[in-house]
Amino acid sequence: MDEKGALKVLMTSMIGLGHLHACIGIGALLRKRGHEIYFAHYDANKETIEKHGFHYLSLCEYNDKNYPIMNALPNLGEVFKKRFELSMKHSSLDILKESINSGANAEDGLVYVVEFAKGENCAMLNLIEKIKPDVCLVDHIWCMPWTVKASCPVIPVWSASPVDLYNGPPMGSGYSVHDPPQLWSEYRKLKEECEKYIIEKAKELYKLFDVEFKPQLYAKQLGIYIYPGPLDYHELGPPKENWVRLESSIRSPETASFEIPEKLKDKAGKLIYVSMGTLASSVVELITMILTPLANSPHRFIVSTGVNGDSIKLHDNMWGDKYINQVALLPKVDLFITHGGSNSLIEGLVECKPLIVIPQFGDQLDNAQRIVDLGLGVRIDLHEFSGEKLLKAIEEVLNNKEILSNVARVSEELKQSDSRDKVVSLIEQLARNKSL
Repeated sequence: MDEKGALKVLMTSMIGLGHLHACIGIGALLRKRGHEIYFAHYDANKETIEKHGFHYLSLCEYNDKNYPIMNALPNLGEVFKKRFELSMKHSSLDILKESINSGANAEDGLVYVVEFAKGENCAMLNLIEKIKPDVCLVDHIWCMPWTVKASCPVIPVWSASPVDLYNGPPMGSGYSVHDPPQLWSEYRKLKEECEKYIIEKAKELYKLFDVEFKPQLYAKQLGIYIYPGPLDYHELGPPKENWVRLESSIRSPETASFEIPEKLKDKAGKLIYVSMGTLASSVVELITMILTPLANSPHRFIVSTGVNGDSIKLHDNMWGDKYINQVALLPKVDLFITHGGSNSLIEGLVECKPLIVIPQFGDQLDNAQRIVDLGLGVRIDLHEFSGEKLLKAIEEVLNNKEILSNVARVSEELKQSDSRDKVVSLIEQLARNKSL
């Protein structure tokens, strides 16, 4: 194709909104360069995708009759409720031990890896055959078989913590780079044992598509991980081969601004945003546990109540909705109480917001510890949670000059980054030349 001609780019992501939004951000960068963006996803996110000027493609319309997929996001509420209950009792290490003893982790993962993923892989291969993209980008927590079988270059996007790209603490442990390596090894060994059964089933899925199994962070020619340079694990050396960093890929807000609700406009106190992410916010008990002590705070709270928001009690100093336009809201708040998903973390830091992180699972624990290690906020684990601790953390973060100074520095560095042009140029080069 013409060296400067428009490319046809196909994008997709796994179900979490953070993964979706990370891809939307990259898609927006490519669209500004004149490229045609196709986005394959579930119909629940059709409107969000089309608002950004992309061609929406329904995965379900490209079903294989032998392996149909649902025209809706799977209901993971019960899965995350169980995880919440475990996290209230145990550390990340003890949860691994509990999962191995009970076999629960293998069973939870098996449903998605073997059944749900069959249809999604078929749909993506059908889509590629139909629209013939020059390149595909996919944000997924593991390497899907279609990405190996595809007839065009496929670039994995990693919007979770990049800690597993380095020889350091294992992802999901929540350990610090300053912790003893022996502690890392203990967790990593248990994690490998816990995931053994799921990997065996994943290999069966690869056989179904007649491709060789690839590990989680496989990047044949180019992989893009999204993480702020000031937060990256530079002290651990370079990342895995073929991976390049994109400082951030903040999507544009769905609306130009966020109007503070009348209920909170005339009240005293700082304005604080509370969001536990798409998946964990489905657990009513979690949101209720966090909001109950905040009723006694002198500050005001805007709350992302999640899919079960009708069951959430909001107190006099609170306003909430099931979906909050986070990018538009963040510039107006003084503090962000977050689950610690990488996308939310980056969006908060770009807008110069100090953080209180209440991690639930996965890379959220690693992000939370990184925030603590770099003096950008406070971490509160669920098994150590108390209302008193949360209220104390709010005052500490709002009034800690060192934290506020560190956040301001990181925000400025992010805004000045030029990694976006570099990464987009690499995508273009791979799409046009099929190699780097």
